[in-house]
Formats: sequence, C-alpha cells, structure tokens
Amino acid sequence: WAIVKDKVIAAKMVKFIEVSSIGVSREAQLRAAKVLGVIADDCRNPDVKGENFFEYGRRLMSERWGKLREVGMKSNGVFSLPNYPRDYCKFTGEYTDSNPAFAWLKSKEGLNCENLLRDESKIITRGGPSFGVDSTYTRVSMLSRDVEFELLLERLAAVKGTVNGS
Repeated sequence: WAIVKDKVIAAKMVKFIEVSSIGVSREAQLRAAKVLGVIADDCRNPDVKGENFFEYGRRLMSERWGKLREVGMKSNGVFSLPNYPRDYCKFTGEYTDSNPAFAWLKSKEGLNCENLLRDESKIITRGGPSFGVDSTYTRVSMLSRDVEFELLLERLAAVKGTVNGS
C-alpha cells in the first residue's frame, strides 16, 4: 500500500491492487483501507504538534540513525555504518537524508558480523551471505519498538569484537 500524488501512478497502483488482491479477505482489505484513510486524514489535518504520519516517521528514523551512528563511532572500529547521500524526495519536494528501515553493519576485517553480534551481545540479525554479500556485513532492523531499539543500542555499545566470529 502507498499514497502517491501522481494520478497516473495511482491508477496503475489501483489496477495492481485489483489483480493482486484476489483471494485477500474482505476484512483485511477494509482494515488496510481504514488505516490508509486515517493516514490520509492525518496528512490533511495534522495534530496539534503540526506533525503528520510521514513527518513523524522521518523524524523518528532520523533520531534512530543518529543514535546508531553515535554508538558506531564509539565502537573503536568494531563495526561501521554506510553513509547515504542526501536525495530528492518527490513526496515532500525537498532534499533529505536517507534513513532506511534497515542498517547494514560492517564488522572489522576477519569477523563474521552476524556471529559476533549473536555470540557477544545476543543480537539476532540477518548476515550478509543471506543477501549475497560477505560475512563482515549484517542487516539490523531499525523498525522495532522504542524499548527494543534502546536495548539494541545498549548491546551494540557493549560489543568488543573479541569473539572469533568465523
């Protein structure tokens, strides 16, 4: 599901939904439509904070990436994060920082990042080989609940890189 400004793209999306939703229960479709309606209303009538659903999501992800980068800088080179370039957002019409839903952590050479995080800090991730890259990379979700994300940061901060992660 998505909300777009371009009517041609929206029409193509409607056709796709018609074809791909065959077999999806009516109740599930109605629930999804209700959620999208609430989001659309929120965009038209922002709450007292002046922040709609998308602004909230962008702010939250920006804050999380800032915290994760802070932990990464303090890790003494145990792991690093990629730098994403600013890019043009067609929805807002602005250049913005990229703050994706998943972070690619890279461990220092010779360490299997997935094993390192699992064995040393009990952090479960999806390792690079699952995505066609080497084992020094692993993917971490940035979409967890606040409590879980804070726990992730605590555990990442404690990683020393002393476990043989082969």
